[in-house]
Amino acid sequence: MAKKNILLRSKKKKAQALLDGNRLEEARVLLEQLAETDRRDAETRLMLGVIAGRQGDHQRAAEHLGVACSLQPGQAPLHYNLGIALRESGDLEAAIEEFARAAAIRPDYAEAQECLAHALIQVGDLAEAVAVFRQALRHRPDNAEWHSNLGSVLQAQGYLEDAVVSYREALRLKPALATAYDSLGSALTSQGKFDEALVCYRESLRCFPGNHRARSNLLLTLNYLTDADPAEVFEEHKRWGTMHGVSDRANPPAGHSPDPERRLRVGYVSPDFRAHSVAFFIEPLLSGHGRQVVEVVCYSDVPRHDAVTTRLCATADLWRDIHGLKDDAVADRVRADGIDILVDLAGHTAHNRLAMFARRPAPVQVTYLGYPGTTGLAAMDYRLTDPIADPDGEDHGYTERLVRLPPPFLCYQPLTDAPAVGPLPASRSGHITFGSFNNLAKIGPDVIALWAELTVATPGARLLVKNPSLTDDATRERYYAAFAAAGLARDRVELVGHTPTQAEHLALYSRLDIALDTFPYNGTTTTCEALWMGVPVVTLAGRHHAGRVGASLLTAVGHPEWIAATAKEYVATAAGLAADLDRLRAVRAALRPAVMASALCDAAGFSRRIESAYRDIWRRWCESRPF
Repeated sequence: MAKKNILLRSKKKKAQALLDGNRLEEARVLLEQLAETDRRDAETRLMLGVIAGRQGDHQRAAEHLGVACSLQPGQAPLHYNLGIALRESGDLEAAIEEFARAAAIRPDYAEAQECLAHALIQVGDLAEAVAVFRQALRHRPDNAEWHSNLGSVLQAQGYLEDAVVSYREALRLKPALATAYDSLGSALTSQGKFDEALVCYRESLRCFPGNHRARSNLLLTLNYLTDADPAEVFEEHKRWGTMHGVSDRANPPAGHSPDPERRLRVGYVSPDFRAHSVAFFIEPLLSGHGRQVVEVVCYSDVPRHDAVTTRLCATADLWRDIHGLKDDAVADRVRADGIDILVDLAGHTAHNRLAMFARRPAPVQVTYLGYPGTTGLAAMDYRLTDPIADPDGEDHGYTERLVRLPPPFLCYQPLTDAPAVGPLPASRSGHITFGSFNNLAKIGPDVIALWAELTVATPGARLLVKNPSLTDDATRERYYAAFAAAGLARDRVELVGHTPTQAEHLALYSRLDIALDTFPYNGTTTTCEALWMGVPVVTLAGRHHAGRVGASLLTAVGHPEWIAATAKEYVATAAGLAADLDRLRAVRAALRPAVMASALCDAAGFSRRIESAYRDIWRRWCESRPF
């Protein structure tokens, strides 16, 4: 028996050497022989699991590691490795159980705690993820990355001030942690603290100049500033393109037939193929495409599918899940798919893939929908818009060539289960309620001042502002103070935070008589929601796209009279509506049918206009090909 044990140990040592030398197949064969000889050896099963994982067979890895755990159930590393295999095979719920077992056996097991927290985030259990991070930090209070990760989860829950505290603690521990500066900037932006946010983004870039996410966040924040110099904003976007938009793999793909009239293969790239504002506008386009004209390929960077993802998937001819793939791998996939026109739907919003577009995987590349400005990317050829959102003569702010669609440049698909339009709230309450459900970052000092002026000037009027960021107590109190400083008493303002469901969110429109658009960055989804719920929207049209989306939407539904050219006109327009309750009742009753019948909801007509634009730019590309 002793001789047999010595022989087994010798073979196991040889297998370990093969494994260390990355000679995986030789190690696997030897270990399988050992496993047959001794079926109760957990270490052999662990090594087989590691090899299967390295070879990409995560299901087989989980089987081996599951046997190892059953043989030695009290070993934290075995449960941890089984969790890794289950996670990689896509079974997150089972992975969470194994990570939790490993952490319970060894509460100071840092890797298991971290993997458990991130798996909980992936399945959407943010509260439990917070608890895990806090437990881990009791053992490792000096771990700056964990403090930063905790901040990110708290921010996702709407606890902005707590998130800020976590980010600042991370930076106290590690002053050059670029990701913490970037995340802190994002939280401060959500609180409307733009100057502080910009400092954080620039600090992140000082620590890590190649952080394209931080630079994109900086660019997005510039859109919220009323005093931003358009020329400087444009230069910042071009700087992004110079720093992050140059790739040694930027050669145009070969093999595309320059036939100007053939069926086109169009790829759409987005991290927002899910319950997200973008989905309201991309779904009617995808479902409305004529399949004899366009073949639709979607590249989805969604970490966790939901019902909207499933619905959108059904509208595509081909669906590619690219979450977790590096930009080079995605670019290779696009090339292999033979995409003729590749469309970016994110711009400089979160989780964008602009660095992938810099690799020029398609002969024609277009940006659309998700972002109100230029990408600054030389490899991005066109930007889709309309002549209201981008009037003639305003092309100088873009590195792309503008393609102006017949307005509107958007098509909206309302929720089919939206609540019915209710009676005019003022008829019940006896006073006018102005309101906005826009992103809190869009409600800057100038907006607060103008809304306060309007509400104070309207006898008995109230203001209702709703946004998830207002769930945070400190943020909510700061905005109450800002309105009070602008002359609007607290008892005339109501600030509402997160609502659990979309139905509850839409139901709150039953309390609004008149919706107020933000500036210089207009609302989009919120404007469409308000109109659908029978609430007129007053907008202040700016000079550039971000401030002209409201004008495009209101023109599309036949109410250009609600578009103001100046702040004074904005107040007068809203006050005029507030003074005529009979008119408001008539508007409320007629608005949803009018929106439904308008160009804003004409999916078939909109898709034909987009297809016509694609055809024009494809013909242009074909004409540019050498004979």
